[in-house]
Order: sequence, then C-alpha cells, then structure tokens
Amino acid sequence: MSSDDNKIKKEGLTNLEFSFKYSVPIESVVSNSSKKLNKNLKELSNIVLNDDQKTILKAYHDLNLLIVKEKEIHIHEEVRKLNFLFWIKDKLHNLNFQFIEENLYSEDSHKIITKNYISTAKKNINLLDIKSYKISNFGLYMAIILLNKAYISKGYIYIEKIDKLLYENLRKNLLEFNVDLKKLLINESLSIYRFNTLKDCEKLKTIISEYLLEIPTLNEKFFSKSVISSVTKKLVFDSAHFITDHNGKCKNLHGGRYNIEISIKDRIDPLTGFVIDYSLIKNITKNLVINKFDHKTLNLTCTELAWRSSTEFLAIVIWEILVEYLPSISKIKIFETETSFCEFKGSSLEEFQKNGPSEILNYFKNLSRNDENKKDLNIAG
Repeated sequence: MSSDDNKIKKEGLTNLEFSFKYSVPIESVVSNSSKKLNKNLKELSNIVLNDDQKTILKAYHDLNLLIVKEKEIHIHEEVRKLNFLFWIKDKLHNLNFQFIEENLYSEDSHKIITKNYISTAKKNINLLDIKSYKISNFGLYMAIILLNKAYISKGYIYIEKIDKLLYENLRKNLLEFNVDLKKLLINESLSIYRFNTLKDCEKLKTIISEYLLEIPTLNEKFFSKSVISSVTKKLVFDSAHFITDHNGKCKNLHGGRYNIEISIKDRIDPLTGFVIDYSLIKNITKNLVINKFDHKTLNLTCTELAWRSSTEFLAIVIWEILVEYLPSISKIKIFETETSFCEFKGSSLEEFQKNGPSEILNYFKNLSRNDENKKDLNIAG
C-alpha cells in the first residue's frame, strides 16, 4: 500500500475527492489504490421503513433517479454533493445501502470517469409500494426535489428537467401551502418551473426550514452567501425592418444582422461553480428570441415593434421576454453594425410582475377610437 493510500484512508476521502484536494490526476490515484469492486449486497427480509425513509425513496422514484440495474438499485450523486449522498445512506441504514466509487476508463475522453453511488439489492425495496406511497412529510420530499432539480436566480427558485406528472403533483401539494409553482414554456417539449413570486420562495423556505441545516448542501446551495460574478452569452439573428416616419434611408425595408449579448449577474452556486449554465441562456434565448425574430420582418412580429422597430425598442421587447426566465439578467447589448449598438437594462422581475410591460411600447397596442371618431377623421370602418 502506498503512502497516498494511507492518506486517503486516514482522511476518509474518495479517490476523486483526494485528487481534487491535492491536485493530482485521478488516474494516478486510482492506479495506486484501486481495487476490484466487491459488492456485498445482502437481500434482507422483513424490512420495515419509516415515513421519512419512504418519503426519500418516493422523491427519488418520482425524479426517475432511483436507478434499477439488474439485481441492484442505485442512487447516484455528484462528487461535490457526496455529503448529501452519505446523509441519504445513513437515513436508509436498514436497507443495507453500500457506497460505491466506480472508476471506468472512457475511450471518448481518454480519461477515467468516476461514478459515486449507493447500492442495495433490488429485492430490498418494494418499488410498487414506493410508487403508490402518499407523502406524509412534504418538507423532506420537497428538499430532495430541490437539491436534485432546482436552482436559484436573483432570489427566485426554479425547477427544471421534471416530467409533467411530477409538476402537476408538486403544484397540487404546494397550493395547499398557498404557494404558486408557475410553468414557463421554452418550446413545445421543454419547460422550466418558477416559484412565481419572491413571497412564494419565502414560503417554500418555510416548508423546508426543518431540513436547511440538517441536510448537507441544502442551505449552501440556495441561501448561503457567495461571490457575485457576471457572465455573458452572445447570439446572432438576421432580420428585416423599416422605420415609419423616418427621413433617412431606414424608412425603406432593409435587412441586417443583429448580434446580441445577454449578461447575467448573480451569486456563484457553490455546488456547481456556475452563475448559470451557458446552455440554459442559449436554450431560452434561442427558443424565445432568436426563433421569434430570425429571418422575419421585425415590424410584423409583434405590435410593440410595428411602428418603431428600432434597436432601442427591440432591446426592451427582448428584456421583457427574458426577465421571466432569467431574473438575474443585468444587461442586454444589441449590435446593429460593428460601430452601432444599443445597451439596455430594464426593470427587475419583481418590478415587472408589479408594474407590467413598459408603457413606451404600448401606445398603439392600447390605442382605440370609437365609430363616431372614425367618421370625424374620415377613417374607413
């Protein structure tokens, strides 16, 4: 046994944790300390589960994260959340879950990929009973859901990558606490779900308050202080437009390429190391903005741009589309040419929910004249 093996054993770290702590390649750690997996998954009898144990298993089942592998059942977790996985293992102590660190060589990345999970014999869990179990401890159930599928943006908590049935069940249960979970459609097959207002998020915190300090990483992920940082995603689309009542060339229909920059400013999530995943910014902006305007005439895409499809108005429209999905948005920059651009910062989501869309965009949208006025103005009815 090498000295590194002793260090790992003394510190109680997994191979991957050790490699991060001492900044050494996982390959060298595994080569010195790896052993053939020796799973001793005993099949038990007469197991009696308490309500908390059933609730934990129910949450993982509903998230499709209770993974069945032939004669085994696994619960996987990321290396940054291993303390949470060990907490789950302790809570399910009578199910004989074993912690497994599996190191596999990937031919795609040409490196060792580590999987961390707990495993028990399939016969130890009655999956039909877990599926039909009626949740008695919603706070615990919700805490497990949040740690696996939620993120926070400017105080608003979002849930992603859950199926329709789970969303409907969550919404039904949350309404009993007077908490609104709002569905936000990104495209026909993709949605995210927001605890609608900051008050809803505060009520949610009350629901899970019992577990904020008990469950490792829960409070850290959502409510701890962290470093503030800013990230920016660039995207592009091509559109045509014309400016009504303009004396210059822009009164004529003409096309151009719009380069847009979406900046997000918020705390760094201690468990992911991100302010936000760039792919989330891209997916939201591409589906809700790019697909709306690309290769179209801006004046004909929405009432707000019918009269003035200026870059300034376009920036406001884009902001008000995105702020529902990205409350941490801090700035939009739209380049019409290399030397001409508009920079805009709009209202916060909280202000937007209170005051509604910008009034400057809505003159024609709200404009109405009665029939008598039409006659006086000689307007065809």
